[in-house]
Amino acid sequence: MNKTLRLVVSLLCAFALWLAPAGAAEESVLRIRADAWMPFNGEPSAERPGYVVELARLIFEPAGVKVDYQLMPWKDALASARKAEVDAVIGANPTEAEGLLRPKQSAGMPRVALFVKKDNPWKYENLQSLNAVRLGVISGYSYWDSFDAFLKSNRSGKVVYFQGDTPLTDGIAQLNKGKIDVMAETLAVFIWTVRSEGGSPADYRVAYLQAGEAIYMAFAKTAAGEKYARIFDEGLVRLRKSGELTTILKRYGLPDWE
Repeated sequence: MNKTLRLVVSLLCAFALWLAPAGAAEESVLRIRADAWMPFNGEPSAERPGYVVELARLIFEPAGVKVDYQLMPWKDALASARKAEVDAVIGANPTEAEGLLRPKQSAGMPRVALFVKKDNPWKYENLQSLNAVRLGVISGYSYWDSFDAFLKSNRSGKVVYFQGDTPLTDGIAQLNKGKIDVMAETLAVFIWTVRSEGGSPADYRVAYLQAGEAIYMAFAKTAAGEKYARIFDEGLVRLRKSGELTTILKRYGLPDWE
């Protein structure tokens, strides 16, 4: 009887030891997904992968959490996070973060702009003025509330939705060819993308500039997501206080958004 008990206990201990590392490894990996949106996030292996990616690595890895950041189309990234198939997305505004956990600390305060070629005299006056142009937007993006409502109800056939791996690059190419008249995008992202493609921002004009809106590293609504949000909040406060946040932002030519 004693031998049998010892055997059972030994087997249970071995089974527990076998389970523990696997469970711990799974919990210690933060799966982040987003489409390329520089200077916020870009190629995972690049020297400058985006300042939010750098912040994530500085915040989570010292806490024993490995960062698994990969690119994914934005609509897919949001859907995967809402289903808890991944743990977080980068760059969600409050509308896009619906169904996700938003930490207290934002990850930026970008401003959405409407871009035209520099020789295009069109001016944004109100939403109705958009009916006179061929407008380029990115599928799955939220811009600002009234603009989003305009897109949802628009039946003019003049709105062109770009998607896939390089939606903004494709949109800028169509703007350059005269296939669209206006391209909507965050100011910093548009300028960064134009320069990265060898172009000049001076070839474009801002026809409208929206007020800034906070964006977040938004987390899946899970127990792990709640823990990650707390770690992010504490870590960003620490990096801002130490000056490391400013140092990282300078690498991207950006000031602190607060």
